[in-house]
Amino acid sequence: MKYSMKKEIEKKYTKKQTIKILERLVESLGKDKAFKVQIKGKKVYIPKGPEIEVEYEKGPASPSQGGKGEEKVEIEIKWKK
Repeated sequence: MKYSMKKEIEKKYTKKQTIKILERLVESLGKDKAFKVQIKGKKVYIPKGPEIEVEYEKGPASPSQGGKGEEKVEIEIKWKK
């Protein structure tokens, strides 16, 4: 059996860029269509009907951050090829 390694590509976007990407994504989801996005030069094709998961994380309090911990919300889109 052949296994491939997990690959992650991350990129930070400006607020304006993020809004444009999310608007296109919402439009594609609303019309039940595929969605294409490019992340750091990698073209990603998301077929219609992906699984969408919203996750909330709260880290431990840190003295270096004034006793506050990092919090984040991640929107994860999953599909199988």
